[in-house]
Amino acid sequence: MIIFLTGLATVTALVSCEVLRVLKPDKALPRAVVIITAALLAIVGVAAVVQLVHLAQLA
Repeated sequence: MIIFLTGLATVTALVSCEVLRVLKPDKALPRAVVIITAALLAIVGVAAVVQLVHLAQLA
């Protein structure tokens, strides 16, 4: 459940970055938004690797 919520937060952060980029193309994205999005992507990436390793051990 936690990974689902983290994934949902990641998608929301990515969409927010894209919307900000489209609405204000000449302005840089806020640093906090970029850091939060990168952190969420890292968490989701690590969780995916952990799940793949777990599945590989079961096979």
